[in-house]
Order: sequence, then structure tokens, then C-alpha cells
Amino acid sequence: MPSSKVHFKLYKAKKNWVSAGLVTTAVLAGLTLGTAKSNDVVAHADATPVATQTVNQQTTTPASQTTETNSAVDKTSDQISQVKDELNKVQQANDANKNVQKTNDANKAADQDQQIVNNHKAAKQTVKDAQDAQATAKLDVDNAQNAVKQAQENVDKTSNDLNDAQAVQNAAQESYDGNQNAITGADKDMNTNIKPAKDKADQAYNDQLAYQKQLENGLSQFQGDLENKKEAEKAAQTKVDNTNNAITDADNDLRNNIKPAKDAADQAYNDAINDQDVKYFDAKDAAKADQAAADQAVAQATKSANAANNLKQAAQDAVTSAQATLDAANHQLQCDMSAWRHNRNHENALAVNKSKRAVQAAEDALAAAKHNLDNMNNYDALKQAQVADQAATKALEEANAAVAEDNSEWNQEAQAAAQSSFNTAEDTLANAKGSFVNDNDSIANYVAAKDKADADQVAADQAATKATDSQAVADAIKNAAQTALNDAQHQYQREISGYRHNPSHENAVRVNSAKQVRDNAQNVLDNMNNYDAYLAAKDNENAKLNALYQAQQDEQQNPSDWTEEALDQAQSEYDDAQNAAVAARAKVADKLALANSRASLKNAKDTADKAYDDQVAYINQLEAGLNNFSNDLNNAQQAVKDAQQKVDDTNNAITDADNDMKNNIAPAKAAADKAYNDQVSYINMLEDHLNKLTGPQLAAATKAHDDAVNAKTVADNNLTKANNNKAAADQLVADAQAAMDTADALVDEKVPSYIKHDDNQGTTTDDNGSTTNVNTPTDNEAARAGAVVTIPVSTGAATATTPATMTRAQYRAQLNSAAKQNALPQTSNEDSVGIMALGTVSAMFGLGLAARKREA
Repeated sequence: MPSSKVHFKLYKAKKNWVSAGLVTTAVLAGLTLGTAKSNDVVAHADATPVATQTVNQQTTTPASQTTETNSAVDKTSDQISQVKDELNKVQQANDANKNVQKTNDANKAADQDQQIVNNHKAAKQTVKDAQDAQATAKLDVDNAQNAVKQAQENVDKTSNDLNDAQAVQNAAQESYDGNQNAITGADKDMNTNIKPAKDKADQAYNDQLAYQKQLENGLSQFQGDLENKKEAEKAAQTKVDNTNNAITDADNDLRNNIKPAKDAADQAYNDAINDQDVKYFDAKDAAKADQAAADQAVAQATKSANAANNLKQAAQDAVTSAQATLDAANHQLQCDMSAWRHNRNHENALAVNKSKRAVQAAEDALAAAKHNLDNMNNYDALKQAQVADQAATKALEEANAAVAEDNSEWNQEAQAAAQSSFNTAEDTLANAKGSFVNDNDSIANYVAAKDKADADQVAADQAATKATDSQAVADAIKNAAQTALNDAQHQYQREISGYRHNPSHENAVRVNSAKQVRDNAQNVLDNMNNYDAYLAAKDNENAKLNALYQAQQDEQQNPSDWTEEALDQAQSEYDDAQNAAVAARAKVADKLALANSRASLKNAKDTADKAYDDQVAYINQLEAGLNNFSNDLNNAQQAVKDAQQKVDDTNNAITDADNDMKNNIAPAKAAADKAYNDQVSYINMLEDHLNKLTGPQLAAATKAHDDAVNAKTVADNNLTKANNNKAAADQLVADAQAAMDTADALVDEKVPSYIKHDDNQGTTTDDNGSTTNVNTPTDNEAARAGAVVTIPVSTGAATATTPATMTRAQYRAQLNSAAKQNALPQTSNEDSVGIMALGTVSAMFGLGLAARKREA
């Protein structure tokens, strides 16, 4: 087997692999010890010991120190920004104080002086704060330079460590080429054969599982669908059965109840409306009603015509009156002119002028009256022209139609004549329209009255025609009854004559039958005559009632013996007329009852017809529903068969899929999984031998070098920011000093001498940028030697600035101490031992490689 060969190559090479492993382990251990020891040593290269600095390298790595430096630089940026804000306020106050004017107001002058002094104090404080920020920025630059230097040293060191680790890795790689070749072969076999076979088997297995799951889901769905289809089949069968039962019940009800009721109602109604006497009663009533309407329409037309004629007569009277007025005015004018000729005085002249105005007014009135009368006559002519035009238009249309139907010479001549008449009528109508002017209320009223009179006359003519037609209908019915009676009488006479010649039984029956027909015809005619008599009696009764009412009015308004006798006579005549009407009605009471029952019979017939129609519609609806339900039942039955087939087919497919899974797919997958797992175990074993010793050290060295390079980049950025802060702080100190100088000048210029130096208690700055508290106005060497100085101090792993208070003498002593502490350390004995061990390990590694080469 291949694994046996690989193991032989790895572990049977004369045990030299043991020496190589020990050598490699010693080299890595030496590197580790060297790295750990070197991390304990930090070289300080800053040549300006401005503060005490203590660094604990056991807890502070280059990366963390860079982070702390970055935080300090950011804080310094904020500090510079704050001092800039203070400086802006001082500069603004200086600008304002420059414009301060002297004043005689003592209080205001004192306030102005105090503001200048206060701003002078603020300017001094701003200088101090700017110098503090300058010192902090300088310290940040030193610390950032330190961090850059340390980061570069760490980059260099980790680069060497990485090279050493890579050398070890290379040596180990060369020692295990056979193992690598085995891994390569195993990987190739895995990728080419074993993994594809496993993937194919997994895919087949998963596909079969999905297929089986799909079949099971389909079976569940098909089974549910089958049950639903069976329930739908039952419901459809129930609907069919119920509908058949309902149709049977509805047919029985229609045949046994509804149809007989409809036939009876139809017969009763038809008997009523088809009765000859009732038809005559209806026709007579209609003729009477139409005649009454015609009489009323004629009365209305007469009234409207009278109204229009009255307006025209009034216009004629107005002309006559205006003419008479004009004649009288002319006569008066002649009289006045004659008087003026005999005596031309002022009064006669005025009378002449007045008469002339009266004549003019009378002429205007006459002209207006004639205008109205002429236009009324013109409107009458216009109406006549319109009627003639309508008649000519109709005649022309008929002539055109005749020519279109028969283009004969005679029709063409008639058409030409009609066209000529139409043209004449059109010209007459146009002239009439041009002559008529409707320009005032009198003419407009006449036009409205004339139009209404014409319309009412048309309505009266139509009502009269309708009344005539209605009466003709009644007369035709009665004439038909008279004709039927005459025919029946003649037939009866013929049957009697026949019986006399042959007195047989058949002829006797024919005589009786003819007599019955004659009597029925006579009865019909008698009923019609009796109804005429009844209507005449009702009219007479109404007339007598009106006469009685008038007699009562006369008696009440003018009681006398004569009116009393007239009232008694009217009452007696009304009583007689009323009795006659009652007697006349009794003769036609039966037929009137039949006529009056038509409405109720019609309602009964309509109700029976509707019940019949509703039942027929209900049966039709049931039959239509039965047809639909039958189709639904057939469809449901077929759906049950289809659903059952799907269930059976799915059960068979599930059985086949289970057998295929159990016999073929699952065994193939198990075999492919085993081959894949065996190959993975083999490759893992080979890679474990290759990477167990070399992999972690090389990865750690690589990561350490990458971290160092990243830390160096961050340190460079921090140094750039710190230098920018230092430049900004230097400029800020210069600007603050300029602002303080301006404030000093303003104090000297504007503030009285007795308060100029009350703000000397403040701060001064030495040449190195250190800030000193000044307690006395005089600035001498002795005072400065004992002054208290505030300096920044760096403590701990972070490079944060902490203020400390000490004298200048103490400060110088602190600087000397810091210089000693920051001296570069020397390599200790432990470092020498590490280097010696490293040399020993290197020698052993070389011997091992030489032995391996000889063995090969």
C-alpha cells in the first residue's frame, strides 16, 4: 500500500530525523528566548530630557505605545484649539479697547480701565497657556520620535526573526519532500477520483431523497384531493336528487292548483271584457267623456280667441281715439290761430304754442296706435303665411314622392305646380316676417294671445275629432247589435217558414235555436238602449240638480212667493229626475256590475297569471339547475376516478423509489463516503507530519512582522501630527505674545498709573518655554532661582502630560537624574548566554544537515 511506503521513507531513514528534529527545536527555542529577552530592553534616543520618563516594557508593546502617543497627540490638538479660542477673545477685546474714548464719567471710566486691565491679565494667561501647549507639543514630538524609532527597531527585529523562521521552514521542507509528494499525490487522487465519486454519490442520494419526499408530499396531497372529490361527488348527487324532487313537486302544484286557478281567472276576466253590452257601455262612456273634453276645449279656444280679438279691438279703439284726439287738437289749433290773428297778444301766442304741442302729441299717439294695429294685422298675415307655407311644403314633399315613385308627365307637372306654390309661399312668408315688428309690450301681448288662441283651437279641433271618433265607435257597436238583431229576426222567420212547410223535430229545434239567438240579440240591443236612456236620465238628473241649486240661491238672495214656488217646482222636478235615473239604472244593473267588476277580475287574473308564470319560471330554473347539477355530478365522478388514479400511480412510484434507494443508491453512497473519509484521514496524517513543527513558528513570526510594520506606519502618522501641533503651538505662542504686547500698550496708553501695575501678579516664561509663577513685581535672578515652575511629566506606559510643581533647582536636578536613567542599557550576562546557545544550536543544525546529505 502507498501508506506503508510513505511511512518507511519518513521513519526508517537511520534515525537521523531525530537529530534534525532536536536541532530544529533548539533553533526555534533560541529564537524565542532571544526575542523575549530583547523585548525587555528599550533604547532611548531622545537627547532633550525635558521630563522624567519611566517605561515598563513588560506591559507596553510598540503597538500600545503608539496608540498612547496617538491619544496624547489628539489631546494636545484639543488643547491648542482651546488656547486659540482664548486668544481670539483677547484679540477681539484688544480691538474693542483700542476704540475706547476718554470720558468724564468716573464710573464709566473706571469700568473701561478695569476691562483693559482684565484683558491684560487674560492676555498674560493666554501666553502662559500657549507656552504650556508648546511644551506639551514638543514633548509629544519627542515621544512620537521615540515611538517611530522603537517601531523601526521592532520591524528590523521581526524581519530577522521571520527570515530565521523561514530558514527553519525551508530546512524542514527539504527534509520532508517525500511527505509533500505523498500529500500531492493524495490530493490529486482525492480531487480526480475520490471526491468526484463522493459528490456524485451524494448528489444521487440527495436527489433520491428529494424525489421520495416529493412523492410522499404528492401522495398526501392526492389522497386529500381524492377525499375532497368524493365529498364533492356526494354533494353533487344530493343536489341532483333534491332538484328532481323539487321539479316533481312543482309540476304537481302547477297542474293541480296554479293552472286551474289561472284558467278560471282568465275566463272570468275575458267574459267581462268581451261582453257586447259592456263594450258598448265603455264606448259610450268614452264618447261622452271625449265630448265633454271637446266642449271644454272649444270653450277654451273661444275664450282665447276672444282675448286676442279684444286686444286687437283695443288697438283699433286706440287708433280711433287717437284720431279723435288729433281732430280735436287740430280744431283747437285753428281756433287759437284765428284768435291770435285777431289779437296777437302774448296769451294768444301761448295758446297757439300749446295747441301745436297738443297736435304733435296727438299725431305721435296716432302713429303709435297705428303702428300697433298694423303690426297686429301683420302678425295675423304672418300666421296665415306660416300655415300656407306648411301646406305648400307638405304638397311639395308629396309631389316629390310621387315623382320618385312614378316619373310620369302628369306627376312632373304636379311637382312643378307644387314647387311654384312652395316658392310663392316662401316669398310670402319672408315678406310677412319682414313686415312684422314686435317692439313693445302691446304687440308682444297680442302675439302671445294669438299664439295661445291658435294652440287652443288646434286642441279643440283635436278634441272634437276624438269625440267624433269615440262616438263612431259606440255607434258602430250599436249598429252591429241592430244588424245582428235584424239578421237573427230574418233567420227566425226563415226557420218558421221552413217549419210550416215541414213541421219536423229538427225544424222545430232550429226554430227554437233561432228564436234564442233573436231573443239574445234583442236583449243586447235593449241593454244598449237602456244604457242610453240611463245616461240621458243621469244628464237630466244633473240638469235638474243644477236648476234646484239655482232656485235655492234665488230664494236665499230674493225671497218671495214666486221664488218659493220656483224652488218647490225645481225640487219636484229634481225628485222626478232622480227617480227616473234610479229606474233607468235598475234596467242595466247587472251589466254595470259586470263592468265594474273588471278591475277586480283583472287583478285576480294578473295575480293568477303571475303565480303561473312564477311557477313556470321556477320549474325552468329547477330544470336548468338540474342540468348543471347533472354536469357537475358527471364531472365530480370523473374527478374521483382521476384522483384515485393519481393515488395509485404515486403509491407504485414510492415503492419503486424505496427499492432503488435500498438496493442501489444508499450502498453506493456509503461506499463513496468511506473512500472519501479514508482519503481525508490519510491526507490529514501526512499534513500533520509536515506542519506540526514548522507551521506555527512561521505563522507567528509572519504575524509579528506584519504587526510591527503596521505599528511603524501608525507611529509615522503620529509623528507627522505631533510636528504639525508643534508648528501650530509655536505660532500660537507668537500670536499670544503679540496680543499681550498690544494689551500692555493699551494699559500704558489708556489706564491711569495708579492702577497700571495691580495686575503684575501673573506668569512669566523662561527661554526654554517653561512657565513660571511670578509672586513679586520685580524680576531678578534671585527670585527666578526660587520660583515655582510647572512642567509636564510623563508617567507610566502612556505618554500623558501631568503637571508637577517644583523649583528651578529641583527641575535641573530632575533633568540630570533623567539623563542617567535614559542612558542606553548594555547587554547583560543573560543575553550573552542566549547568544552562545544560539551559536551552539546553529552548529548542531549544520552537523545534522551534513549527516543527512551523506546518508542520501
